[in-house]
Amino acid sequence: MMIFDMWVSVGKTKILGPLICDVGTAAELKKIFHGGTRSPNSRYVLLQPITKRRDKMPQTEEDRLKQTLRNLEVKTSVLEVPQADRDQMTNKAMEMMNMFDDSTRKLTWGPVKTSDPGCRKVVGEIKETPTEYELVMQDFNDHLVNAGMNLSHPTCFGLIPTGGGTYPAALGAFIPATLASYSGFPRKVTTIVEMENKLIEWVAGLFGYPAGHAGNITSGASLSSLTAMAVARDSMGLKAADFHRCVVYCSEFTHYSVLRGLRAVGLREAVLRTIPLDQLFKMTTTALEKQIKEDKEAGLVPFLVVATVGTTLTGTVDPLNDIADVCERHQLWLHVDAAYGGFFALCDEMKPLFAGVERSDSILVNPHKGLFTPVGVSVLVVKDGKKLQQCCSMEQTPSCFAECQLFSDEHVSPSELSFEISRPFRGAQMWLPLNVFGVGVFRTALQEKLLLTRYFYGKLKETGDFELPLEPELSVVVFRATAPPGVDINDFNQQLLEGLNSDGKIFMTPAVLSNQFYLRVCVLAFRTHVEHVDLCFSVIQEKRLRLRESLRSEA
Repeated sequence: MMIFDMWVSVGKTKILGPLICDVGTAAELKKIFHGGTRSPNSRYVLLQPITKRRDKMPQTEEDRLKQTLRNLEVKTSVLEVPQADRDQMTNKAMEMMNMFDDSTRKLTWGPVKTSDPGCRKVVGEIKETPTEYELVMQDFNDHLVNAGMNLSHPTCFGLIPTGGGTYPAALGAFIPATLASYSGFPRKVTTIVEMENKLIEWVAGLFGYPAGHAGNITSGASLSSLTAMAVARDSMGLKAADFHRCVVYCSEFTHYSVLRGLRAVGLREAVLRTIPLDQLFKMTTTALEKQIKEDKEAGLVPFLVVATVGTTLTGTVDPLNDIADVCERHQLWLHVDAAYGGFFALCDEMKPLFAGVERSDSILVNPHKGLFTPVGVSVLVVKDGKKLQQCCSMEQTPSCFAECQLFSDEHVSPSELSFEISRPFRGAQMWLPLNVFGVGVFRTALQEKLLLTRYFYGKLKETGDFELPLEPELSVVVFRATAPPGVDINDFNQQLLEGLNSDGKIFMTPAVLSNQFYLRVCVLAFRTHVEHVDLCFSVIQEKRLRLRESLRSEA
């Protein structure tokens, strides 16, 4: 071992040697620091050249431990990035994001960007040693920005947009992450918790929930659904011995996250009843009640009905009032999945579709759809907040928190209203845009999407060349092109869809209804406007005519 005198600057802290290290480390430090130079990869500067000590100072065990800690502090100080380097990193990131945003708005790229498999860069392995920031960001750009699907693209019509965040919403993700904001306990972070509670209260009011509700902001509909299933299970007093007799009622179009949530809360063995749909693809309440009565007579335990506001496939809304009537008569829990359609309640013309939603026991809605936040923001509200707390809270305060006064009756901890303990401050992604823009602009944006949907539907209808099984209720249009004589209409539309997506200008997905193949367009990205819908229509017409001509020439 060798001992050196040295001065090292770690951030604003100056550390005086001696520094104890082995010969190899000493040589490395000499190379980095000799003459007061600074390594490009270092975050510390030698203020005085290293000189070998001629005399050996007697050291205690504590001295050696402190020297080891100082050595480690110097080596790990790179994690505390100086302001100048932070500015450089931020500028590079903003340059990349501005280029991406500009290309999206100008339609330089389509909604799905792919690279030639022969030219595709291989994702590198994680290494022990650092890589220059410029190279890391270039690699990041190649893999993230220049490839894959952009759900916020104005001509991405195939999926319900998720995560097409406005800029203030994106800042709502970035700033709390930088500050390491934590929203799990109220006592030390009261203002953050109050902000989230205000958001939950606003959402609850949107659906007519009375005082006494409770909720939490989760990572998405999957966690919101799982939590709602657990609350329903506990609130109905179900025991594990009865799970195989419990009955859940949903429709063919109920989102699969609900079914996964049931499995996650131990109800894999529960009986799942798929209630028939009417001609408008809504749950049939007469069939629902008939099935409930039959199950009761058979000795089963009906306990949960899942209704949907805006099915993913067709955008339809189940008859909430009628379903609520059935649930009240038979004392069943009514959960409403409004992940996609919920925020259309902001629009006055949509209010009739939400009649009866206030009678539900729980509801979830996704701001990363209707409010254009980054992906990973969902709100669950339970009408009887005590039931949510009883399901999710700890039976006793953990010993590590015993004297911290983090839990109280006055301030319910968000971690007692959720299965999450490590909770990021997701509410900022709602709070910032809602305050920066105001609620009104989101209402206007959703009204625009509704009108764009009807506009597109009308253009298809007036041609007479498309089958339209139902008028849109929200912002999904389901349709298919008529086929030439002698050509199977399902095959024709499958080929049409392949041609549309291979073109690269737009992206669409199919909808299979009653074993018939249809195409679907969903209009919800905040960047989508009339010129993009016109482009979508013209591409469909172009590809449809080209496909018909191709089949005619082959015949």
